[in-house]
Amino acid sequence: MKLKKIQILVLLIIPFYIGKAQNPALNILKKLDFSQEQLEALDVLYSNNQFNDSMEELLKLYREKDNLYLKIDSNDEFIKKTFSEEIGKSIEIADQVRNNYFLFRYDWDMEKTNIPYQFNREIDWTFIPNGDEEWCFMLNRHRFWIDLGRAYFITGQEKYAKIFVNQVEHWIDNNPLDNDLKKMSWRRIEAGIRCENWIKAFEYVKNSKYITSDFLAKFISTLIKHGEYINSSFNNFSKTSNWGVLEYQGLFNLSQFLKEFKFAKQWEIESLKKLTTCINLQVLPDGGHWEQSPMYHNEVFHCFLNINYIAQQNNLKLSDDIIQKTKKMAFANVIWQKPNYHQPLLGDSDDTDTRGLLTFASYLFSDQVLKSRAFTKVDYENYFLLGKEGMIKYNEMISEKPNFASRYMESLGDFYMRSSWEEDANYLSIHLKKMGAGHGHDNLLHFTLFSKGKDYLVDSGRYSYVDDQWRELFKSNKSHNTLGVDNLTNSIYSDSWTNSFEARSEGVFTKSNELYDYAEAENTAYKRLKDPVSVKRRVISLKSHVWLFFDSFYSNKQHRYSQYFNFPNDSIKKQNDGLETTYNKNNLIIKSIKKSDIVLSNAWYSPEYNLKIKSKRAELYKDYNGFYNFITLLYLPDETHVTFKKELVYNRNNVLLSDSDVEGVTLFINNTSYTILVVHNSPAPAVQFFKINNQLVSGEVVLIENDKNRIHVIK
Repeated sequence: MKLKKIQILVLLIIPFYIGKAQNPALNILKKLDFSQEQLEALDVLYSNNQFNDSMEELLKLYREKDNLYLKIDSNDEFIKKTFSEEIGKSIEIADQVRNNYFLFRYDWDMEKTNIPYQFNREIDWTFIPNGDEEWCFMLNRHRFWIDLGRAYFITGQEKYAKIFVNQVEHWIDNNPLDNDLKKMSWRRIEAGIRCENWIKAFEYVKNSKYITSDFLAKFISTLIKHGEYINSSFNNFSKTSNWGVLEYQGLFNLSQFLKEFKFAKQWEIESLKKLTTCINLQVLPDGGHWEQSPMYHNEVFHCFLNINYIAQQNNLKLSDDIIQKTKKMAFANVIWQKPNYHQPLLGDSDDTDTRGLLTFASYLFSDQVLKSRAFTKVDYENYFLLGKEGMIKYNEMISEKPNFASRYMESLGDFYMRSSWEEDANYLSIHLKKMGAGHGHDNLLHFTLFSKGKDYLVDSGRYSYVDDQWRELFKSNKSHNTLGVDNLTNSIYSDSWTNSFEARSEGVFTKSNELYDYAEAENTAYKRLKDPVSVKRRVISLKSHVWLFFDSFYSNKQHRYSQYFNFPNDSIKKQNDGLETTYNKNNLIIKSIKKSDIVLSNAWYSPEYNLKIKSKRAELYKDYNGFYNFITLLYLPDETHVTFKKELVYNRNNVLLSDSDVEGVTLFINNTSYTILVVHNSPAPAVQFFKINNQLVSGEVVLIENDKNRIHVIK
């Protein structure tokens, strides 16, 4: 009988202790660092086992303490008057989210969508509606909860805070941290991104009646789980991938949001140490991210801007590496930014405006040059971060244009040639070295051309990460303004993220001054053929709306040699020995100085993920035996009158040299003329002299200003 009573007592006690162990409130209260002054009142309550009152005190503390990100009051009239359109958009998105309707359209959404999806009942956080798992990943980053928060913050309507609480709790209840979900809703990158988005969203709604102590316990408990999960691994992939930065920026955010907890200081130390490792490994000396995708460069840049921002507010000492390399990342954006302020479509990137990021950077670093490529006044997103005082400081900053125009990013192997920093400037980029791994494309020797406010020749974009014919097409060399042999790709595609053979470049050389920009490199990919072919591209950009390409193919047998030109639309036609765009004004002419065959075909252009637009691709090709060189002239006839003459080239003994050895062209541009000489195969290893237009010169690449009788030995 006595034993039976003991058994009954045990059965009654066990649920109590199990419930106590599983109670999120008790689990988080015992992790608080009660030595902190602000927890003094809470410590008294906790010591007296007043756990409910302790949680109410913790909720009060989290409502009253300074925000990490939100720097304006809910009664701020300036934002309502100045950003009414943007506020309307935030409320529109919040209403969509209230109805379980999702469309991912934020500027920096890594995988945008154009087709909305609505859950008729509850949200399935592992759902993939279109066969692309990136949709599921986007859903689980929860960026849209920030707009739920903003809608509540600005309107005061509790319905927005209520749905935030409901969706957060639904996510927590339906997404335990298990191995299966680590491939879906619990990928490490999503965990890191969520930390930032959850904190930002919470700061908007923290004063709502729906933010209860029970919710706070569940919310913080799950954030702690995020932090422990992130901090459980730091492998070589994380160290060298953008993932590692997004993961550990999340942990750093948690270390600052959860400062009242015992583990917070250690998380701060560990996250900053690991982020320093990441930035030193991933960000190259010229400031570019090694994956050669401006899109992912800017995801990493965004994270380090946040780290600098929070550190400045909280008087945290960052390593010089983080501070200086973050600033270098900002200037990488300046270097490659198109005249319309957008990042280039290099690798897996979208055509996205970078001014918001550079506005934040110029404020953090008080940098006038960065401001020249940012918004002149604080924008909607940054106003929440900077507040009225920060806005005034930024708006009063003077901007200063960069003291350079063109710049070769030697570490990345990308040369950005521009005529000025004006919005109507000429801009040509050329990709001379490939190292971009999974987010890189088959784009060796690819170039783009932007002028007069429009894209003329483009990278065709990325469209999708699904491993199918679309991914292969958009990554291929034909979807870039590159060179090809025998209709073969440069690299050989294996799957969405890898190639079985990688193209490589050699002999990269660049030069730049006020008169011209010059670049050259050799693509060795086709040396893999039975009859090896070496491919070399040389381009000279004259600062007067004129570009001249020498594209050379070295081999011994018959091959098809091709140049590819990709356009953002179908406004293009064949014209004589070349191509001409068909806009109302500011057209581009592509002229083949040596007659080539031309094929104009249907193609696709993807300025953002999940969007493809019908466009045109031109192939200029020549079936030829042995060496052949294309000479291709690009110019804007509305701006510049150009004619040309193919020149004969002699040695110093007046012996005529063949085109396979050396070629020359004279360009008549408006009221001046230039002669360009390029040596393909030097007749002798010693220094050679060449006579062109009765002018004796030496060098491999020579530019002559005929009117000034001035010779420039480029190489």
